[in-house]
Amino acid sequence: MKKIYLLLLIFNLTLFAQENNFFVGVSSTYNFPVGQLAKRLEGNFGFLIYAGKPVSADWTWIGKLEYFKLTDVNKTEMKKFIKTDVLGNIQTFEFSLPKMEMNLTAAGLTAEAKYKLFNTDLFDTDINLGFGFYFWEYFRNSYKDSLTIDTTGNGNFVLIEELNVPSLRQKDWSGSINFGTDFNLNFFNPFKINLSVNYKLIIAEIWPTLALNLENVSGLQFLDFRAGIKYEF
Repeated sequence: MKKIYLLLLIFNLTLFAQENNFFVGVSSTYNFPVGQLAKRLEGNFGFLIYAGKPVSADWTWIGKLEYFKLTDVNKTEMKKFIKTDVLGNIQTFEFSLPKMEMNLTAAGLTAEAKYKLFNTDLFDTDINLGFGFYFWEYFRNSYKDSLTIDTTGNGNFVLIEELNVPSLRQKDWSGSINFGTDFNLNFFNPFKINLSVNYKLIIAEIWPTLALNLENVSGLQFLDFRAGIKYEF
């Protein structure tokens, strides 16, 4: 009888450990801007670290710390359009802005709930819903240039506009939300390969600079791609 009680105790402790395991992980991320932000900046890599715990058979909570920085300007969108009648009738001229520099840095702490959709011995799939706060900083350089056109095709350049735009720097704390899906491969227990794609919104605004044809960015939107390793214990 004592052996039976001992076996039952061991079984219950093992089941408790399985149902209450913790995990930590690290992921490389790629944040791809969408919306108006995509007209200013290209995507770039970042990273996140996280820790969490299942709270039921279907639900898991995690906390994650993320950092990324976008530095590549979307040069195809860096254009200035000017209407003028310098050639006798009103025309719109297009000027590229090759000297443009800007970047966006963000670091955030978020909580994320995961609901298990599908689970096998080899892989499992979750859907994610997260919320949190980010500290972000945006910078655009000052821009000085003389915009001219060749009115005759023989080097007779005429000044259309003189650009002298001061630099812009913004920084703030802003709320965020994200939702998406996870895919975990269970090939190397207790390690798992984690893949994920999410839509992420930092509820912030980047002011317009109409002199450079940069419109207001209302909401910093991203497609967030993640790939990393999770360790369960």
